[in-house]
Amino acid sequence: MEDTCCTSLSGGIIDIRKRFKLWSGLVGLLLLTVALGGCLDGTPLAGVDHDSGQLPSYGLVTPREAATVILSMEDNPEFVLLDIRTLAEVEAGHISGAVNLDFYSPTFEQGLEALDRDKTYLIYCRSGNRTGQARAMMVGLGFSTVYDLDGGINAWNNVSYPICLGPLDAEHDCSGEYPTL
Repeated sequence: MEDTCCTSLSGGIIDIRKRFKLWSGLVGLLLLTVALGGCLDGTPLAGVDHDSGQLPSYGLVTPREAATVILSMEDNPEFVLLDIRTLAEVEAGHISGAVNLDFYSPTFEQGLEALDRDKTYLIYCRSGNRTGQARAMMVGLGFSTVYDLDGGINAWNNVSYPICLGPLDAEHDCSGEYPTL
């Protein structure tokens, strides 16, 4: 006969070990970023390479840089615009073409693990806090190209870029204009 107390406890220990391993990896990645000259004061880690016109593989991008990525890759099946806010936040206003993976969902980590690591991702949340954490997770999982909208949809709204209201899978009422590139 199996002892359910010990089985539960053992399962909990394994779960704690997995979480510890994940967080240890994220802390190590953060320390490596700082050691290699990354900024923790909100300064973007990325920007447009004005010589080549290319955006770097990882890092924060301004709303204008994000708009450049979206406009240049909107028809590319290898591009994913990932909104990691709650459904209520998404319905209150989102960027057209986004797909949702709720950061607060208990299955968020599994959702990230299921994504194609070779695709190009532009991720955003409300203010940039959740995407900072999600980007670190994605980098730790080996994603090849992840852009993080600095300041989230709040920053996007502040420059009046297009925002769509309603659910992602419905016709949208969108307002705002993309910048001239």
